[in-house]
Amino acid sequence: MNNLNLNKDNSIKLLKNFIKDLSFENPQNINENNVFNNSNSNLNINMNVFYTPYNNNLFSLLLRYTFDCSSKENKKNLFNLELDYFGFFEILKQKNYDQEEFTKSGIKMLFPFIKEIVEDITRKGGSIPISLNEVDFNLIKN
Repeated sequence: MNNLNLNKDNSIKLLKNFIKDLSFENPQNINENNVFNNSNSNLNINMNVFYTPYNNNLFSLLLRYTFDCSSKENKKNLFNLELDYFGFFEILKQKNYDQEEFTKSGIKMLFPFIKEIVEDITRKGGSIPISLNEVDFNLIKN
């Protein structure tokens, strides 16, 4: 199996990363939180990326993930997860400055952290455990 999220680009270095904001809500009551409701669901996932350049060959990325899960049967909300994850990077090689390539490389470096957080929170949240699949970031266009 190929690991699509390996960062093969040595033009940037991750200096700091952390959860900037995290919210998880499971509004189900004890009677609604069952295998049928949780396995028969719709999951809507959105990701936004915010790039901020700084002086001295530095930039940051803020990855904002939102997950909205509802029951197919009665359309009730099963859970909501919102995660803002921050990464601060140094540009090591700046021959051809390309914000799109730096963004893709930065996302690849941050994705394993985000994947672990989402899997842990949803597993412990009492509803549907979510496992994020690897993403081919080369398919992402600005």
